[in-house]
Amino acid sequence: MDTLHTVLNRGCSLWDRKKIPETEFRRRLGLVREGMRERGVDLLLVYGDSRRYGNLAFVSHFMPKNRGALAVIPLEGEAALVVQEPSRNNPFSKSLTWIDEVHSVGKFSQGLGEALKNRDLKPRKVGLVAVEEQLNICEWDGLVRLLEGAEFCDLSGHLSSLRLVKSPSELALLRETSRILEQALSLFGKEVRPGQKEYEIMAIVEREARRQGVEDFRFLIARSSQPQVGLRPAGPSPIQRGEALLVSVAASYQRYWAELGRTFCLGRAPEESVKSYGLAKNIFRRLVASIKVGASVATAVEWLKEIPAAPVRDSLQAYGLGNGVGLDLTEAPLLGRENAVKIQPGMTLTLRVCLAGKECGHGLISQPFLVTETGLQSLVQPVEEMVLIKS
Repeated sequence: MDTLHTVLNRGCSLWDRKKIPETEFRRRLGLVREGMRERGVDLLLVYGDSRRYGNLAFVSHFMPKNRGALAVIPLEGEAALVVQEPSRNNPFSKSLTWIDEVHSVGKFSQGLGEALKNRDLKPRKVGLVAVEEQLNICEWDGLVRLLEGAEFCDLSGHLSSLRLVKSPSELALLRETSRILEQALSLFGKEVRPGQKEYEIMAIVEREARRQGVEDFRFLIARSSQPQVGLRPAGPSPIQRGEALLVSVAASYQRYWAELGRTFCLGRAPEESVKSYGLAKNIFRRLVASIKVGASVATAVEWLKEIPAAPVRDSLQAYGLGNGVGLDLTEAPLLGRENAVKIQPGMTLTLRVCLAGKECGHGLISQPFLVTETGLQSLVQPVEEMVLIKS
């Protein structure tokens, strides 16, 4: 779900040490450093900003409220965190991470320089994760000048591989996020009425999720009365009786995302809506059955080519059939993409079937799963049928 994003992350901001303790990050740090040693890297820099912070949160648990932050991980000794913010924010920022040394600065080069000076470190080979891709050019040039003479290498693949399989702490947080989204969609089914504006019902649903501690919340809707428009943010149009409503919600809780999508109908569902939703349900069942341990994510959904109706195939491909979920709403693996990643136990996946259009009908089913040795285990109570709302 890639949609509008506010400049400031305005949700709950805290670190619940009981749900994800410091020992979890120490374990990750050891795995990260194994990869650094194998590649001859003596310093690793990991960047994240308020929109994309998955890699940064993996090593630090820190989530920028705005702008960005840089994790500084030497091969030996303690890590440091450099946050682009006024110094007055430093006490608050230190409460969000297990890293004791937090530099609140205007320029990343300044904070990195202080961290290197404290360690008497002049790195020869520097690993980078999300630094060149996300950091602006002026800040990047400042880091290059500071690290003059060092060799740079990309370690994004190493961190991505470590994030594929979730730990028990991560799974517990993913289940909690999924539970909050279940309640949000349940509230949607109870509160929506003909004549309500889209943004009014979205506000009710988001408020409930925020009250339960989510850090970020997303809401998309598509309507059978507007077949020319797919999933989009809520607007001012009133909801009508007898139309199919495709609703997709997503949220992050303690940095961990989940996504959930269902199809609602106000009143009795027209025959056309029942037919198109039945198609979506059958495709979703086939999608779930196709995800098997050991299968390649590139080949697991090759059966999509067998669907004869081009509009149906186009809609499925446009919205994607599935992806990993965790510290990012959309992360590896991406189903159907050309890569060598294999499905393995411990992965968490969002599987998604979305039909939205005049020629393919309307139907949405999206839910999170845990991959186990014996098959997929849903992280929510499965709801395959269209949700009918009495009005």
